[in-house]
Amino acid sequence: MSSEMGEIHRTGRDINDVIVHLGGQAESVFSSLAEPGRLSIQKKADELAAQYLEGNPNPDYYDCVEIVAEGVLTAGNEIKASSGSWGDSVDAALGAGVGIPAAKIACKRITMS
Repeated sequence: MSSEMGEIHRTGRDINDVIVHLGGQAESVFSSLAEPGRLSIQKKADELAAQYLEGNPNPDYYDCVEIVAEGVLTAGNEIKASSGSWGDSVDAALGAGVGIPAAKIACKRITMS
């Protein structure tokens, strides 16, 4: 297989991986993370959800999840650094989409209260 075909296949697989993560795989990765790593990710998600709420007095859960999950992924290096010895595990988990379940928890807190 040419490298160009391999790259196209890899991209398709990456997109499919994201869809699978949305279906629950990321939740299992998130729940299996060591507590310090999980707490670092959740803390960032909670901060981002609070910022979202400030700008959106009538928050939409799904909009919040999308924005917070993206923010968690963007803040990956910051979260990894704040996770101490768990940084590499956190980095791998972020790559597996754990920002989504963390965002769901954070957004549920601000939209269901």
